[in-house]
Amino acid sequence: MHPTPTRLLCEFNRYYLYHLHHRRLPLVTLSLSQKNRRHQLVINLKSYSTMSSDISIVGFKGPSTLKPINLLIGRPSPRLQAADKLAAASQIVLLQPAKSDWALTYGPDHGEDEIREHVATWLSQKYQPAPGPITRDRIIITNGASGALTAILQKFTDPLYTRRMFLVEPAYFLAINSFLDAGFGQKMQGVPEDDEGIDLEFLRRRLEEEESKYANGIQTSGAPTTKPESLGYKKLYKYALYVVPTLSNPSGKTMSLHHRKALVELARKYDILLIADDVYDFLAWPADDSVPHKNMEVPPRLVDIDRQMGFTSEWGNTVSNGSFSKMAAPGLRVGWCEATPSFVYGLSQAGATHSGGCQSQYTCYLIDHMLVSGVLEDHVQNTLIPIYRKRYNILVDAIKTHLYPLGMKISTGLPYETYAKNDNGNRVPATLAGGFFMYLDYPDKENFPAAADIVRIGGDEYGLNIAPGEIFVVQGDPESMKRANASWNRGTRLCWAWNEEDEIVESIQRLAKVVQQLTR
Repeated sequence: MHPTPTRLLCEFNRYYLYHLHHRRLPLVTLSLSQKNRRHQLVINLKSYSTMSSDISIVGFKGPSTLKPINLLIGRPSPRLQAADKLAAASQIVLLQPAKSDWALTYGPDHGEDEIREHVATWLSQKYQPAPGPITRDRIIITNGASGALTAILQKFTDPLYTRRMFLVEPAYFLAINSFLDAGFGQKMQGVPEDDEGIDLEFLRRRLEEEESKYANGIQTSGAPTTKPESLGYKKLYKYALYVVPTLSNPSGKTMSLHHRKALVELARKYDILLIADDVYDFLAWPADDSVPHKNMEVPPRLVDIDRQMGFTSEWGNTVSNGSFSKMAAPGLRVGWCEATPSFVYGLSQAGATHSGGCQSQYTCYLIDHMLVSGVLEDHVQNTLIPIYRKRYNILVDAIKTHLYPLGMKISTGLPYETYAKNDNGNRVPATLAGGFFMYLDYPDKENFPAAADIVRIGGDEYGLNIAPGEIFVVQGDPESMKRANASWNRGTRLCWAWNEEDEIVESIQRLAKVVQQLTR
């Protein structure tokens, strides 16, 4: 079976960015013939399909002599990675045998208790959860959000028992393979966003339809056979749902408090595991630039709401999946999960962790030093957020100046209203902004260029790497593309974390020229 054209485009550009970054890009000839292009790509991509964990560029690098600008890549600029701080932490950890002896050996499955305690304290300070401080038995140290997602699926779901795997769409496209690898290809179901983060009525209808199949005997379910309790699988969920509730990837939307509570109630009713990617919460700031970002109150997580409601079982219905990738450096591969103590213990027994111990034993010691010393918080508050906030404002201004007149708009959803403190220390209302991404909607007009043409001309003639909306479709759900074509496929995701300020402005100016050229 040959790869699809979109997949080939993604794989070629995976290879291109990797070698461009490392300055060892060999000459690669792409046939100018559309007829031969597919076969030429297959040959060129044969050895390069797994070089990067980020499908970073979409669209051909065409004849444009302009400097390429990547509007898709979702990672921090290299200069924002905390290399100097990590170097200092490494020296401190490695030069103290009391630390290095433990940092360099196999660690406890759930992570060192002291480090778990520090993470719990830090999270309690950041979220101020209504049900009270977070305890260390609710925390497991992981090797980042991606690795943790795989382990969660391994331990708490089963494609023969779990009835549906729901993903909020447009979906974070690089997470899709984790669900496919877990065997859920034919059970994948996209759930559209609404202005408050998730279309609850759509989800409720799908759940009722699924339940009716079992009630009417169309399908049957019994005790799990491939992952029985006798072999250590103490809890499998009938359903699971993956969501990025705050500053979502790719849409940038934040789920309302009402929808958060209603979603947890649905999860309890239907035995759904809510897997929340809470990786952007700490990169939040007020939309009003006159309000300081420090002491910004972030939304309660689904896991906080679940705990506040009082558990109906020892397992709960939520897990918060967090990562230090966005705060320190992606290459560290350090994160955490928070859930009930029973859930945390079960997760610690996933195969790779049970065999090798804590999956980020050394690097979590570096993060722990940065946490306890205040270095990490200083880096986030005084380096990352000020730079990201400025880039965000520049991107918004550029879009309003150059793209709004052409009919394109920023897709925001319902603003999430919270609180921050002003310069006088007073608590004031604030609208939440931040994260890495925003979504740009194209107008639904017959005379507006097709999204595919914008991607093609943007790449070939203007050096832009633009994401086609179709990559955010939920694979395995045949209806997801239909919903995409009616909404987010007429648009693209933009990221401000990678490009510098001048590149952001230049990229939007070029995008405007692309649209103007195609509408002449």
